[in-house]
Amino acid sequence: MSRHLPFLLIVLLAFLCLHAPAANPEVLADDGQGGPSIQRALRNEEGLRLTLDEAIRIALKQNRDIQLAREALIQAETDIQEARSAMLPSLGAEATYVLLDEELTFELGPQSLIFMDRDIYKAGIVVQQPIFVGGRLNAAHGAAHDLRDAQFENRRHVEQEIVFQVKRVYRMAQVAAVFQKVATEGVDLLKAHEHDVEILVRAGAISKLDLLRTRTELANAQRQFNAAENATELALAGLKNLLALDQEAAVVLIERLDQPARPPGALAMLTELALSQRPDLLSLKAQAAATEKGLKAAKGEYLPGIAVEGRYEYIEGDVRDLEGDFHWTVGVAAEVPLWNWGRTAARVKKARSQLEQTRVQLQRTEDLSRLEVRQASLDLDEAEKNIAAAGAGLDAAEEAYRLARVSYQAGEGTNTEVLDSRTGLSRAQANHAQALFEFNLALAALERAVGDPLTRYSEPEREESVE
Repeated sequence: MSRHLPFLLIVLLAFLCLHAPAANPEVLADDGQGGPSIQRALRNEEGLRLTLDEAIRIALKQNRDIQLAREALIQAETDIQEARSAMLPSLGAEATYVLLDEELTFELGPQSLIFMDRDIYKAGIVVQQPIFVGGRLNAAHGAAHDLRDAQFENRRHVEQEIVFQVKRVYRMAQVAAVFQKVATEGVDLLKAHEHDVEILVRAGAISKLDLLRTRTELANAQRQFNAAENATELALAGLKNLLALDQEAAVVLIERLDQPARPPGALAMLTELALSQRPDLLSLKAQAAATEKGLKAAKGEYLPGIAVEGRYEYIEGDVRDLEGDFHWTVGVAAEVPLWNWGRTAARVKKARSQLEQTRVQLQRTEDLSRLEVRQASLDLDEAEKNIAAAGAGLDAAEEAYRLARVSYQAGEGTNTEVLDSRTGLSRAQANHAQALFEFNLALAALERAVGDPLTRYSEPEREESVE
């Protein structure tokens, strides 16, 4: 048994190296998301009061799509490590045992020499270092870096899309709240008008038909209020979904729907800015660079591969050492591809087609970027004009309703004039809110089309925003 001890020790060492426990990533990793603190705040307080910027910061930390994009970036980082490891020396352990049916002997006159025992043991460590493989390893390493860059830009693209969706839903909740307020005011105004009509009916100044029509309008206004209230709840539910918040959490939007300043710059400058900084374009450019290196790696399969190999092993039972001892060997191995039934040519053709496909996709995305910037800019111009028109219409509607009520209370106007002017006022208020919503939505679309760098949302979350 003692003569086999070195062999068994090497086998045990190899087993321990291959099965060593790895560090637990859940213990070592710290995602830095800040999500649990937000959830605790929601559990401990009555509600979460949000400005638009605060909602965006929470979404950037907690949104599920962004979390998936972060994990994809981590995987791309590990691909770089994997590609780099292929360029470095590899260390392995191997062991073999062979049992022959009989000893191999060599007859030399009257003597018989043992050439191989029945039991043959080999165990040792092997070191290999590739020297030249047609540039495939360098190309794969460079492609992994480019794909990591592409995944990084893809994560930014997902973040910007989520930011746009948060802006859109936040503004939808705002305009729904305005519609709800308009409906509430409409109900209150009709109730006040109903009171005036009842007084006139009791006095015999007008017929009961005016009172019935007023009550009909009041019922319609109440139905519009219910619809606006439901729309507000739906918009808030969509916002909480984007922010990965509990649907039962109380959320209050503390920012008013107004007209922010539009970004400076002409259309040509905004288009040029989009082509230089949009993350989807930068991602495609990085993918194209990776595909070029993939084509180089595919062409490298035509070239020979050369590697250096060293062994230090224990041998017992064969011609090199019948009694058992340690030996070392060093050598150079070369592999020359001669014929593989067109496999390499097919890979080169596929890589070249993938490169062309990525370039066409990049050109298509650039064309789409130009269109999106132009469309968002035109929508912003239209919305800006609509706000001015809606504001003038709102002023006129407010004055018309005031005059109609004063005239009716003085006995000079009709109930129809009051109801029509009240309907016109509600419509003008809704039109003004809709124009503000369309302006903010077009502004958000323009920022997305240009490729907003998101730097203004990178500040730490303000503690006083959670109440």
